[in-house]
Amino acid sequence: MALGQLARRRSPVRRAGILTSPATITVLLGLIVGFQPPVRAAEPAAPAGGAPQVSPGGAEDILTPAPPTPAADTSEKAATARQTPPSAAPAPAYSPADKDPDDIEARILQALDQPTDLNVQDIPIRQALDKLGTETGIPIQLAPGCLSLLPYGSQTKLTATIQKRPLRESLTALLRPLGLEFVPTARAVTIQPTPPLERIGRRATWEELATLEKLSSQPMTPELFSSLRLQFQDGGGDAVTNGTRLAQAVSAVGHGVAAQVLERACDACEWTWYPEGPFVVILSKTRQVERQLNRRVSVKYVQTLLPEALADLASRAGVLVRFDPGVLSSLPPQAGERFSLSMENATVRQALEVIAGETGLRYVVEPDGVRMTRPGGPAATTPAGGMGPAQVEAAAQATVAALRSNSIVGQLTFPLPDGSSYTLFIRESDLPPEVNALRQAKITKTVNQIRQKLHSEQQQD
Repeated sequence: MALGQLARRRSPVRRAGILTSPATITVLLGLIVGFQPPVRAAEPAAPAGGAPQVSPGGAEDILTPAPPTPAADTSEKAATARQTPPSAAPAPAYSPADKDPDDIEARILQALDQPTDLNVQDIPIRQALDKLGTETGIPIQLAPGCLSLLPYGSQTKLTATIQKRPLRESLTALLRPLGLEFVPTARAVTIQPTPPLERIGRRATWEELATLEKLSSQPMTPELFSSLRLQFQDGGGDAVTNGTRLAQAVSAVGHGVAAQVLERACDACEWTWYPEGPFVVILSKTRQVERQLNRRVSVKYVQTLLPEALADLASRAGVLVRFDPGVLSSLPPQAGERFSLSMENATVRQALEVIAGETGLRYVVEPDGVRMTRPGGPAATTPAGGMGPAQVEAAAQATVAALRSNSIVGQLTFPLPDGSSYTLFIRESDLPPEVNALRQAKITKTVNQIRQKLHSEQQQD
């Protein structure tokens, strides 16, 4: 099959005892896992034999498979396992009295290798994971925003029967079809999206999850690579040239799981990737960061350190934030140490634009995230006949002093037509003299009341 082509099949895919369709997933070999939409119509009874039948409907297809012949004996074992009552729940991986994080993490790692019993029937993913954590004694937590990337969010339902399988293996089988992974930490096992799923930046479709599952469960081969429908968005060349370059990078990486090989090959080309519909999109890392800055958020920072606010925004976008040396020291305390911002349903980029407008900083999008820096201009250099270093420093100090003497005293928030909001901060010089006089009088009165209250309490003590 030629490079960049993909043979599309609507029928289920049967391989190594795994039977999949866009809306239901079943894993045999003693571990049965199913993913169901939150509300489904009654399904017709399966035929006595013959090939699997799929009714039209895309992601809502109803799968009626015949019993898989090669795994018939294994299916009987699975049925027997379902009739076997689960064993008693093991002791928790750690107790509240534990103090040493290394010891707690070691116990969690040991528990991941212990046999697991679990039987859940058509319950939401969060409840299924909670039950698995109760059965094994290991706290399992979902990373923030994890469920928002699944097709049905928190209503994605699981049906699983696990009998005497290591927890590590069971979690992998549960999470891989959803584009999720688990990471053991010092206090819990965290469920988080895989990097390609996070790069999608929205709810994934079942088709996209199927692509991720295929790439994360199969080794990279020339046939698999040729089956991918590659779409280059900003590779700097035509599709044939970019495809040849990527194929050479894949070959240079060598053997491995397809998703990992593709990740390393793209990294060698300064690219990254994510599934989109039937395609695998290849784009530059800088372009991907720009996409992630378009994620919508609702934030409210009140008297917050500016670096903390920027770090939170970067975390919500899934990117890094860096600061040029000295870029924060030149800001007045009102902007750098007591920063306030409130925005609803706005993009991270819009929030960065507001911060840039309020602080005088600017942000630069780079391959690994955002860099905060000072705005460029004549003051950044010393042209002939211009200011010397001492004059530039004096001008900078004067600007800082002016900003500190003109503090922020209020804010105005305006709703925008798209549902977001825009906040303007009011400085002292923005108010008329009589309003400033009333404001100062109000502050003085309030301060005196606080002083009298504190004196009265001190005398009582």
